[in-house]
Amino acid sequence: MKKIITWMSGMIGVLALFSLLAVSCSDDDDKGREFEDVRIVGVKIDNELFTTEHVSGETQVVIPAGRDLTSVKLQVLVANGSLIDFVNETEYDCRKPMTLKLKGYNGKNIETTLRIQSPPKLTFFVIEGLSVPTSDIHASASSLIVQVPEDTDLNALKVTMEFTNGTLVDFENGRELDYTLPRSFKVKGVDDETIYPYEFIITTEVVGPAFVRSMTINGIETDSVIANGAVLTPYIPALLDFTSVDVELQVGYGNKIDADFTGKGLNLMTGANKVKVTGSNGVDTEFTISVPQLSLAPLFAMTYGDLGFAANDLSAVGFSGSYVLAANYSAGNKLPVKFDLTGKNLGQMDITGVDATGYGIRKFATDDKGAVLVLSLGMSAGDQWVYKYDNADGTGSKYLNFSKANLGTAGNPRAAGISIAGSLDADAIITIPLAQSTDIFVWKVTGGTLNPTPQKYAFPYTGTSYYWSVQPMPIGTKGFTGFATTNNAAFPNGLICFDETMAETQKQTGMVVTDGKVIKHKNRLYMAYTAHANNKGLMRICDVTDGTLDSYKNPIFDQTMAISAANANATVDADLALIGGKLHAVFACTNVGLHVYCLE
Repeated sequence: MKKIITWMSGMIGVLALFSLLAVSCSDDDDKGREFEDVRIVGVKIDNELFTTEHVSGETQVVIPAGRDLTSVKLQVLVANGSLIDFVNETEYDCRKPMTLKLKGYNGKNIETTLRIQSPPKLTFFVIEGLSVPTSDIHASASSLIVQVPEDTDLNALKVTMEFTNGTLVDFENGRELDYTLPRSFKVKGVDDETIYPYEFIITTEVVGPAFVRSMTINGIETDSVIANGAVLTPYIPALLDFTSVDVELQVGYGNKIDADFTGKGLNLMTGANKVKVTGSNGVDTEFTISVPQLSLAPLFAMTYGDLGFAANDLSAVGFSGSYVLAANYSAGNKLPVKFDLTGKNLGQMDITGVDATGYGIRKFATDDKGAVLVLSLGMSAGDQWVYKYDNADGTGSKYLNFSKANLGTAGNPRAAGISIAGSLDADAIITIPLAQSTDIFVWKVTGGTLNPTPQKYAFPYTGTSYYWSVQPMPIGTKGFTGFATTNNAAFPNGLICFDETMAETQKQTGMVVTDGKVIKHKNRLYMAYTAHANNKGLMRICDVTDGTLDSYKNPIFDQTMAISAANANATVDADLALIGGKLHAVFACTNVGLHVYCLE
């Protein structure tokens, strides 16, 4: 059907004429079709245009609260017809509904009620005996929340308030009432018909803009929620699979959470979940929930001075059974020191069967069952041995050897580190990269039997330091992770991911890191490492199950050791292990300290 809008004033009429001409130029088959029914499509109040809604035979217009409707210049815009006995651009009292008659171009006349509503607006509010700043009075279209001083007795308060465009219906000004619980009241609109209900709260708690107090994630309450603008970071004292969790928000007093936010089955690892919260001031804020952070207290934390090692001496840490091992190469028998999970020093590992002369035992690695491989780096052309301990309380024995001849290296080989994935009594992968070289050697253990001939690979960047490592992914997961410091501008220190052929897949640069560990736990892959930056030890754990670079760049644990110091040898290390069925992490930074955590 044809649809024509009649604009009832000067210039608008000209525009309507062009519209009519456009209609007259339509296709011939449009001629003779019936017009739509006449109706009001908008009004202008003091030259400000407002749209209309048609509800139960009424034409309704809602304008900002508190506007004086006693004498306004009114213009009614009609489609498909004209007004009968109504003069546009004349002043009218619009407080009450008015009946208008419309004449349609289709010959059908219509009568409608035009209701212009300017809702009530709070214009006066006092509490007898209290000074309440305007900034602490939060009025919206359906609530009134007032913050009073913390020591206010809410049991007996006398409130007086007034509204423009409204009259209190069921509230008596100046009457003493108990406000320890929320109350309510109603206001009758200026049309003497519409009733506006309000929730009424007086509280000593802080109210105002939208904010999130805390979250509950899979039934565990956060320790805190840190807001950086509209980005919320939840800190939670437990390790979870954050890719599918139920989240409940605890918001500020009088705040309301958007009903569309269910919080069910969220993947918090995306760091992009949105939720809208309306503050008690009536303003909506859309928050983004970032990747959760583990907020954990260490089982023990030691400064470098507490360890008793010489400067630049600490070179590796790891778990063996319920021990924390820390390698040093200048004290005692030069083997790793054993600590229990309270931090008590239990002495060094047994020297029996191990040649720790010369450079000492600078690097070691532990397998899934706590067996330990130690090595003294090697600096000669002859055989260099890696020694095996079945556990940290045992004695060492020769396990595998390397030399200039059997590795086929140009110079005398010096190990930069050693890493293990799996169990030496079953299936395992052992890696040893060479210092200041691109050479990486990989040994495999199958069914508890070591293949003594390693596979040689090349790190894709030259300029590696004396200490760096390549960690095999857990058995059953292909690939490796390199932790390296270099003087190569193309790879200025950091993490590098490899596939099973040692081909680079992605990297994260810009931090001094020389060792770390990846472990599989509850079908998730977790990586721990320590970085040294700005003379600080940075402790990090990442959930890298999805293998994306974002998961490496967004740790779920990111804490700084309290002490700051230089690290001349650029040696840092971290390890992950299951102890008593729970995942534990240890972090160490030379000259800074050592921290141990239980993550569950």
